[in-house]
This record gives sequence, structure tokens and C-alpha cells, in this order.
Amino acid sequence: MTTSPGTADARTLTSEADPREALRQAGVDVRPIPRAAEQTPDGLRRAVRQRDTPVVFSGLTEDWPARAAWAPERLRETFGDQKVTALMDLPTDGVLYPKDQSLYERTLTFGEFIDAMLDERRTKPCYLAYQRTSELLDPADCGFTALLGPANRHGTDTRTWIGSAGTRSMLHSDLKDNLFCQIWGTKTVTLLPWRDSRAAYPFPDNLVNSQIDVAHPDVVRHPLLREATFYSSVVQPGDIVFIPRGCWHDIRSHTPSVSVNHWFGPSQSFTEYLALLGRLGPAYWQRTARDFIEHGLRGKSEETRFFFSPPSTGKRLYDALRTGNFSEGNDPSS
Repeated sequence: MTTSPGTADARTLTSEADPREALRQAGVDVRPIPRAAEQTPDGLRRAVRQRDTPVVFSGLTEDWPARAAWAPERLRETFGDQKVTALMDLPTDGVLYPKDQSLYERTLTFGEFIDAMLDERRTKPCYLAYQRTSELLDPADCGFTALLGPANRHGTDTRTWIGSAGTRSMLHSDLKDNLFCQIWGTKTVTLLPWRDSRAAYPFPDNLVNSQIDVAHPDVVRHPLLREATFYSSVVQPGDIVFIPRGCWHDIRSHTPSVSVNHWFGPSQSFTEYLALLGRLGPAYWQRTARDFIEHGLRGKSEETRFFFSPPSTGKRLYDALRTGNFSEGNDPSS
């Protein structure tokens, strides 16, 4: 039996699957994501202008065609013969992929993928992720313009995320403001503000990916976790989470799930990343210098073992000095 949309199977919401309980048991301060006092488009635009905290909104997508048209069975009926490239048989634990991301990619029909994501016998997750919505579905099914106003001059991008129970996008930071919208199924969204970035323990070679598994926090190895405040909530169909740019986020599904996100606004600045790099210390500086040479000057290709790996910090610094764009190759709207 397929889990009904909007209803999380209580058996999956254990400390193993739910970062909220795991963080609390480790002694980490974790609070619900604040819910907006004004659940209206005006309230959303006000939260975006203030950009000081993540906020959950409900009831703003009731008239979106996607709420019905993107149910898995409808997607199978409408797009079942279309070829897609999905990530299959993904690992269920660990922060990095054990092997290069390309080795998990499989080409199959959309209908075959939907059948796989709904198969309750699956022991390993599958994910059609980071898919530009316009290349697969109809972006008009989501009313982001009505929520935010006309498209802004900084560039926007909309991506669709369709997958089985157990999919995980590990703790990471994006360049742009983000509206994350749950269409079908349930997920837990766990957030760490940019101001607490040192407590995210970024990888030495990549400032936007965290070494922390929020479902298995280790405060002995990562003591700064005790000084940080996380925000975490289960999101249901119709919920929108405003995630300010730079805010670290971990998103994992409890049921088969369909989500869409929309990046917008100006990118996180080069100087903010340099300031973080300076605070992180010599090990990070040395690795950045090495990657500047290896992947910038020498052009050596990089492994893709993060979840949709961005370029290394050293390569991004090289791009910034060469082209003036620290986000080259990492800005989804470019």
C-alpha cells in the first residue's frame, strides 16, 4: 500500500530518520521552524525582504495545478513514456557518496521511475533530483510569480525533486534565497543559519557542504554543535519554507515525495565566503590553495561525491579571480 499524500507513516519517524530527536538527544538546541504570523503572499514578500530567519507558510499553493497534476499516478499517466536520468540505489547513510555520483545514474522511463519510487519493497532510495522543472514538467503549474512578484533581475531557477522514501540532501548551503515547496508526501527540513556556519563544519575542500549528518550528530567530534541553534520541522503538502540565502539545510523524505524549489534574488557574496574561510583556519586555507592550483590553474577534474557537487572552494576562488564570478558553475540560475 502506498503511503497517502500528506500522511507520514509513524513507523518511519524514529530518531534514526528524524533529525529533530537525534539532535535533541545529543544535547543540541533544535527548535521548530517559525511559522509566519501572516500566511499571505504579502507576508511571504515581507519575510523575503527582511531575510533574517527561515519561515514556514501554509495555504499559499491551494490553487496551484501542481497540487493535483504532480501526484505520482498522474505523472505516470501524463509523462510515463518520457526518458529520464535518475539516481538509483542510493546509500542510506554517510555524508558522502561511496562512489562518484555518475555511477548511481540510470536512464529509464518516467513511468518506470514512478513505479520504483512507490515500491515499498525498495531498500535503497531512488531520486529524480535537481531536475530543471521546465525540462520535465510545466513550470506554470507553480505560481511563484504570483507569490513573489515579477521575475527579478538577478535570475531565478525552479527545480523539481521526485523520489522514494529515504532520499536525503545532506546539510549544505545555497547561494540564493530559496522557496522550498512540498507538493506530495512528507519531508523533514532541518536548517542552520549562516551565522552558525562554523558549527556546520564545512568540508575543507568545499565551504558549502557540511560534514555533519544531522540524523547522527557527534558533539564530541564536532563540539561547536552545542553552541548552535537548529530549526527543524516536518513539512506537509502545501507547506512552503522560505530558506534565506546561505542558510544551511538538510532535507530528507519520510514517504515517496514530490517537491519543487525556486531560487531567486542576488547571490551570496564573495566576501562572505572569504570571511568564513578566514574564520575556519589554516587547514582550510591550505586545501583551498591546493585546489586553486590543481582544479583551477591545472584544470584537473573534480570528484562528484557530494550531493550534486559544486566546484571546490579553490576552483571557485580561481574563477572569481579570472572572471569576477565566484559562483561560476554553481549558480543554478546561470
